[in-house]
Amino acid sequence: MSKNKNETVEKIIAELGLDKLPKDRQDDILAKIGELILKKIFVETIDKLSDADRREFEKMLERGESAENIESFLEEKIDNYAKIVEDIVVEIKNDISPFAKENE
Repeated sequence: MSKNKNETVEKIIAELGLDKLPKDRQDDILAKIGELILKKIFVETIDKLSDADRREFEKMLERGESAENIESFLEEKIDNYAKIVEDIVVEIKNDISPFAKENE
C-alpha cells in the first residue's frame, strides 16, 4: 500500500474509533466500508459515462482489469472524477462516524 493510502486508512481508523478494535476486526470493517464506497462510486459514475464508454467499462470489469487501469479510465472519461470519489468517501465516513462513536 502506498504511503498516502496507508495514511488515509490510518486516519479513517482513528476517526471512526476503530483503533480500539483488534486488527482483524479493523480489517473486516474496512473491507466492508471499501465495498460500500466502491458500490457508491459505481452508481455515481456509471450514469456519467457515454454508452460507448459504459460498454468499454463493462468489458474492463469482465476482463478483470486492475483497479489502477479502471481508475485511470474513469478519470479520463469523467470530469471531476477525483472530487466525486472524495465526496463519496467523506459522505460515507460522516454517515458511519456517529455509529462508530456510539459503540465506543
